Amino acid sequence: MYACLPGDFERQSAILLGCNELLPYHPHTLVEIVGTLIDRIPIIALVESESQRKDLLALLCDWGLPAHLLHFVSLPVKGMWVRDYGPSFVRTRSRGITILDADYVETDRPNDDRAPTELAELLKVPVVRVPLTFEGGNVISNGQGLCITTKLLVKRNEKRGYDEAAVRRVLKEYYGFDQCVILAPLMSEPTGHVDMFAAFVAPNIVVLGEYDPKTDPVNADVLNENAAILAGVQTRWGPLQVVRIPMPSNHGSIWRTFANVIFANDTLLVPRYPRVDEDLFDKAARIYASLLPGWDIVGIDAHTLIVQRGALRCVSLNIPWLDDRFAPANPWRSRRTYRVTSTCCQQSP
Repeated sequence: MYACLPGDFERQSAILLGCNELLPYHPHTLVEIVGTLIDRIPIIALVESESQRKDLLALLCDWGLPAHLLHFVSLPVKGMWVRDYGPSFVRTRSRGITILDADYVETDRPNDDRAPTELAELLKVPVVRVPLTFEGGNVISNGQGLCITTKLLVKRNEKRGYDEAAVRRVLKEYYGFDQCVILAPLMSEPTGHVDMFAAFVAPNIVVLGEYDPKTDPVNADVLNENAAILAGVQTRWGPLQVVRIPMPSNHGSIWRTFANVIFANDTLLVPRYPRVDEDLFDKAARIYASLLPGWDIVGIDAHTLIVQRGALRCVSLNIPWLDDRFAPANPWRSRRTYRVTSTCCQQSP
């Protein structure tokens, strides 16, 4: 029915942030994200109310940020995990954009499932209901008809009477996925989502986490087996290139990751965890820099966020290039470059 779900790494109109919970519970992370991106790409802040909008403006002004550049959307949603319950933007064969609204099941936050349709009305984009229980964090796309997910997606849809073949048919019909690679999720990691250990950086390149067998032998094997499966996938440009990046410690059942990133045109935000595996962050940042030449690689403190079982991609949603409706008057004003240090990516003079 549709051409394809774009890749996160493709050109974008804006970034949507789940500020409704980021603001009260993770203000430092929110400030770092906004401070890095606010003069690079339009940011749409999802808030619950007018009072929350004012609180966010006050926080950003306190940090000396140009808060007037933000766009705001007020919806009665509770969760910050906008990646999971938010809309999927797919290209139509006529190169237009349609929003897909799949079912998001969260019994204590039923209003979150309303977000795709309400955003479609705001953006004046057509919306289509999808007969699938779907969490956006469990699908990554190469933008050319290939997706990667985990076995959890099939399990989520067993109550519908779907088997794996049925799930694949829906993904092809609505999302345009001619190929769907279904991997094993991390053992004991609570979300079961693929974006906790993998990310496409190009149509034919995927980064995949790698655990030190001395620290997590079980998940080291899980990811090595996933790497072998992915290495056998064919793309339009030949075999899929699998690049391994280190996985930080999951000590204390805190599932830290460097794969759960935000792509924002030529800027990549990578979660970092101060005082935990800082050498591994440096290594991951260098790998991303080698794969994304000309991009700025910026570390964002996600140490409080990851305790809630998610990182940067989870609280954000890429809005692909629609037209100029979100384009700022001077989109690349005050461009900055960054260098990787032992603690984060510091601004260069």
